[in-house]
Amino acid sequence: MIKKVIFRADGSSTTGLGHLYRLFSLVEIVKDTLDFVFLTHETTTNSVISKTYHKAIIPREINIEDEPEWLAANFLPEEHIIIADGYQFNSLYQKKVKQKGYNLIYIDDLAKEYMYADVVINHSPYIQEKRYNKEPNTKLALGTKYALLRPLFLEEATKDRTINVIDSAFVCFGGADPINLTLIAVKALLQIPTFKKIHVVLGGAYKHIEIFDLEVKHSDKIKTHKNLSEERLIKVMQQCNFAVAPASTILYELSCIKMPILSGYFVDNQKNIYKGLVKEKTIIEGGDLTKYTSSDFKQEISSAINKNRAESFIAHQKNLIDGNSKNRFLGLINGLTISLRKAKEEDMLLVFKWSNDKLVRKNSYNSKPILLENHKKWFLQKIKSQNTLFLIALINDEPSGVVRFDIGKHYSTVGILVSKFYRGQKLASEFLKESAKIYFRIQTVPILAYIKKENKASTKAFENANYKYFKDENVKGSTSFVYKLEKQDVG
Repeated sequence: MIKKVIFRADGSSTTGLGHLYRLFSLVEIVKDTLDFVFLTHETTTNSVISKTYHKAIIPREINIEDEPEWLAANFLPEEHIIIADGYQFNSLYQKKVKQKGYNLIYIDDLAKEYMYADVVINHSPYIQEKRYNKEPNTKLALGTKYALLRPLFLEEATKDRTINVIDSAFVCFGGADPINLTLIAVKALLQIPTFKKIHVVLGGAYKHIEIFDLEVKHSDKIKTHKNLSEERLIKVMQQCNFAVAPASTILYELSCIKMPILSGYFVDNQKNIYKGLVKEKTIIEGGDLTKYTSSDFKQEISSAINKNRAESFIAHQKNLIDGNSKNRFLGLINGLTISLRKAKEEDMLLVFKWSNDKLVRKNSYNSKPILLENHKKWFLQKIKSQNTLFLIALINDEPSGVVRFDIGKHYSTVGILVSKFYRGQKLASEFLKESAKIYFRIQTVPILAYIKKENKASTKAFENANYKYFKDENVKGSTSFVYKLEKQDVG
């Protein structure tokens, strides 16, 4: 069954737009790979949702308690994965959605709810697994390697930057900025002669007007921006060499561009990101911003400029985000669509193609290219043998790899390969977990995996699939690890 993704978030000038914008980032990462619908409540500020998205609206009269029932009536659970971002999607909501039969990915930043979701994403660098109470099979995707950033920002994260002078500031306090920190910070920057230009980015739900009066008065210095595209926002950031922003997604985006950033928090969900980035030495410590005056901003910014630590901040920011988030997120989603079936004769050529892949041959004990005639004979014998369990792994019904068990009297051996199209998504361990469940329904002897010592990725995949180190062994001249999986260790 091919599954589509439901992206689910709400936002308004009252509640803020953070959850929407964070989910937009994930949409942009995967939209060219997966079919999706963006689902939001009628009370949301819908104008901020891209017109290019296929959108669906939950009627105003449907409250959060009734939503799981409404979902099941409008989107078949067996055909959809829900990715939800928002505090309203609490333990009770998650439990109801799971009971309806949906796969659920929840984007979190508080670690307060009991988690029933299949996957929980929290991109705070401060968060730890022990903070979570969850179901045994709930997978945690934690830290900045899961930063929810749009593709062009991920690309910028891999680039270098040098700042020789600080004279242009960037200011942004999110979608709504309810206490108008934007105005307070800009007034402070105007008092610091170093800054010749101040770029102010306003969110879609920003309702204050004083900043525009200030822009008219100081038109030579202040430039406001609103509803910027990803590309245009990057260009504005690149014109700046200092920033003032809260510890939210905008802070991660600025870290991809790289510059000294004065940051802090004004709502609870920003605290974990703030603490983590202070620990990583990627930002200038601003602390609690709720009581900040222009004098406070002026003092902190002036002090930061005088210390001139731009190079240090940039170095730490470069280590924060590696630009590989797309594959990680695709892996989390694709991992929920895995199925396996027995190999058939018509799979012969596809498996031949996969088996002759350069990386597969390199990691095999016989690294020579395989001849089609030899492969055909071997393949047909294996799929007909009573002593072989030959499985094709499917991602969203698309053949994507092989797991093969050669069954012996006292133990069986396992071999695995993943189609290069899905490499980097960390799916090998998921293939191994699911195939082991099938194997142990019909077999009782343990499974052994032989892995070349230099093949670290494969070793990690088997460890993540609960295989345990058993011994070292020389296999065809290659020093190898042997890992073992017993029936009782299958999750």
